[in-house]
Amino acid sequence: MSSNTLKIMMMSACSVLAMSNAVLAEEPTAEMESYESMADVEEIVVSARATTFANNGTDTVMKDQQPDAASVLAVVNNLPGLFVAEGATFGGDDWSTTLSVRGFTVSLSEQQVGMTIDGLPNGNSNYGGGAKANRYIDTENLARAEVSQGTADIASPSHEALGGTINFVTNNPHEDQRFWAGLTMGENNAERYFVRYDTGEFAEGTRAYLSYSNQHTDAWIGDAGGADRDHFTAKIVSEQDDWLFTGRLSWDDTWENNYQRISLDQFEEDPDWDRLTDEITGIPYIDQAYRPGWGTLRENWFAYVKAEYSGEKLDFTIAPYYHDNKGRGDWTPPYLVQVAGGDVQSNGTIYGGSFIGQTFFTDSSGAPLDMIDGCTSTLTFPYGGGAPVNNPACYVTGATPVGSYRHTHYGKQRLGVTADAAYRLSENNTLRVGAWWEQTDRNEYRDWHKVTDSRIGITFDNIAYWRQYDRDFETDTLMLYAEDTMKVGDFTLRGGIKKFLVDLTRVDNFDTSNELELSSDSDLLFTAGALYEVNENLEFFAGFSQNFAAIKDGIIEGGANVVNPQVPDLEGETADNYDLGIRFSNEWLRATVTAYYIKFDNRITFVSSGDGVSGVDYLEEGEGAYLNVGGIESKGLEASLSADFADYFNFYSSLTLNSSEYTETIGNVVEGNKVALAPEFQLVGTLSYFKDGVRAGVSAKHVGSRYGDFANEQELGAYTLLDAWIGYTLAEDAIPGISSIDISLNITNLTDKRYLGGGTPGSYFLGAERQATANLTMKF
Repeated sequence: MSSNTLKIMMMSACSVLAMSNAVLAEEPTAEMESYESMADVEEIVVSARATTFANNGTDTVMKDQQPDAASVLAVVNNLPGLFVAEGATFGGDDWSTTLSVRGFTVSLSEQQVGMTIDGLPNGNSNYGGGAKANRYIDTENLARAEVSQGTADIASPSHEALGGTINFVTNNPHEDQRFWAGLTMGENNAERYFVRYDTGEFAEGTRAYLSYSNQHTDAWIGDAGGADRDHFTAKIVSEQDDWLFTGRLSWDDTWENNYQRISLDQFEEDPDWDRLTDEITGIPYIDQAYRPGWGTLRENWFAYVKAEYSGEKLDFTIAPYYHDNKGRGDWTPPYLVQVAGGDVQSNGTIYGGSFIGQTFFTDSSGAPLDMIDGCTSTLTFPYGGGAPVNNPACYVTGATPVGSYRHTHYGKQRLGVTADAAYRLSENNTLRVGAWWEQTDRNEYRDWHKVTDSRIGITFDNIAYWRQYDRDFETDTLMLYAEDTMKVGDFTLRGGIKKFLVDLTRVDNFDTSNELELSSDSDLLFTAGALYEVNENLEFFAGFSQNFAAIKDGIIEGGANVVNPQVPDLEGETADNYDLGIRFSNEWLRATVTAYYIKFDNRITFVSSGDGVSGVDYLEEGEGAYLNVGGIESKGLEASLSADFADYFNFYSSLTLNSSEYTETIGNVVEGNKVALAPEFQLVGTLSYFKDGVRAGVSAKHVGSRYGDFANEQELGAYTLLDAWIGYTLAEDAIPGISSIDISLNITNLTDKRYLGGGTPGSYFLGAERQATANLTMKF
């Protein structure tokens, strides 16, 4: 099925259902809990749940601050402890997206923060085979995001929740039948179309919605490349007596051109350019930096059904789910690979074999050419220039340049279930037990295609000339937990234990001697906490948890042909988290302050001889290894405040103070040095206004200076980003046949600040430039 056909089907399904008269229009039954689109809610609320651990949630204003085309990751950026950096506008490049919580990071090299969708696991957040929350949810369908920094809920189903968990909660179908459509237009040829149809109650206690969006934006650097995204969601909820049933399906199809990491020196030399190009020169060494050749293609299907029972003494939830992920990562190496051995397929593709050399130029018949003897002339761009072998001036006149289009193919299927039961032993004592089981099957293979004619473009032959490797991975996970919560007067006490059982298997489809089995079980993990309610407005809390991250299958990939020899000695990562805090809430003021201490042990990282700036290791020949690099010690303070005043105004602020240091010297990691790229100071201030359908606001976030490398020799400068927005919702039924019209204007990075956002140690992504977008939403 073609992508255009699928788009038409999605649009047609929403539109036909919207105009259908076959839907039953019965009076609704008793109202059931619904997290309706926050665009319909005038109340502004910033709150944290009354728990024994630190947590914060997003509010209406945080959604208003972002355009409809933004990724859901951007919505959490103003919460205390959170740092989100997206190299592309609207988060349209997974490669350059970085997220950090208390010194724990989600980036190209590390995944240490858990993400869940309606409480269900996202299947890792890594680039190769993972999927962050923006692959599952459109912003219009987001009710809120719940961030549990550090000591997250014991039931959190994640392999990565060392630094806590972010749970993205989707909104429920509207109680009334309606159709709505949205249009977003902006700079860099940004376009987004969104349609959604809510059925209203079509059977007793049952309602549903369908939504579809299509989005495009050009790259904000240069004149080539961009991002395209199609997304479809269907959700149904049904309340039947003591049961609540939920089903949800999402499909996301994305094609993104990437942004490249640069060095601090390159940023200081030219802060507007990531050193990728937008024109073909006909010289493969230069054209390896052609942005359209840097690609991320991903398709994700995710479905779950959830049954929730609430009885007099027993609450029970069970949720089976399925996830299918497939995609591709592209690069254009400036040569053809010479391969020895391997199995030649009927179509000419060589499976396996070994690399024995490279061809850079050929004669008119396709025979490899040698350089002119004694030629030493070199090119100067990119990566500081190549060797003479890359320079056409070192070959005879008429030599034909050749190159490759390298594809890394990702495929993953996850099947799992979560189950949770809470039994009230007495009015003041609840016992909770639960489990999470998941089986993940992942395949990854890499093939090399000849660029048809490197003199004029990067179009490639459909049949690969070499499949470099082909591997299958299986990960079996079982998490068990039990927790007891007791209320004694004004105190709530809880204690729990948790255990992970994780088995990994690696199968090399070309070489059975490279197969590997590995267990990454945790010890017993303990949690404890206390909550003291001074009065209805004030409470104190304290929490402790032992968090765990199992070894991931990406670590047992090894190099192109061999298993990383250090892998059998690796241990899963662990973190002891301590929280101590206070919460206050009344009719106009909500505030929370949390102090924390974290001891992170057995940190796994890839220690490489390269930095991603000096060139791409297309064949993975570079030296490097995954190591347990000792640990990290983090301590800090997080605070937030939300105050309503003068009837129509709200002021919100959050403060993050964080100090994260390495605790051992291993390789190029030095004891006592600050953790690379972990912000130490962040301050947010937001002033918003809402009256009679008019909303407006301005928000500033300051990020202090931080070290970008392990050696703490590169200090990235502090920066402040300013966002502004204004919108108006026309009164309901002001226009016959239209229930509401909403128009808004969003400007992110209002001052067009140049800054370095996320990255990996020693190499960094540029922060996105100013982006203005206009949004129109109509509901019928």
